Amino acid sequence: MIQLFSKTITLQQLAKTIDHSLLRPELTEADVIAGCELARNYDVASVCVKPCHVPLAARLLNGSDVKVGTVISFPHGNSTTAIKVAEARQALSDGAVELDMVINIGEIRSGHNDYVQNEIKAIVDVVHAAGAIVKVIFENAYLTDEQKITACHLSEGAGADFVKADH
Repeated sequence: MIQLFSKTITLQQLAKTIDHSLLRPELTEADVIAGCELARNYDVASVCVKPCHVPLAARLLNGSDVKVGTVISFPHGNSTTAIKVAEARQALSDGAVELDMVINIGEIRSGHNDYVQNEIKAIVDVVHAAGAIVKVIFENAYLTDEQKITACHLSEGAGADFVKADH
């Protein structure tokens, strides 16, 4: 048992708050297999793998309670909206149920809020239609506090399920 904020939780409950990231560019198939086995053993909430590893992770975690997630336009969000939508469709088809999309950093920094919100909404529409969830990633090292707040509002307005901050 662990006591956090005067509430006691079990290790199982804590594990279900963990998204196990397997995104480092140098990871091999063997590394992904080991990471998925670890995730299954500890019954974490999800694994987040590179798009090329979604079919492998989905196969390895089939029958478990661990969800498979992946990233869209990682790490800088520079792909076009059409490519991000295609990436999302492919990931869903391959077995991902959680998609972490990176907002287009240059567009949010340029103040093109309609573009950013429309892009998020395009991904959300595809992903929600498949019964999956969208997490919008902000690369905070490149954004001002005001831009981060704006990105939160745009994500909410587009119907995203969560926002995440990297860096």
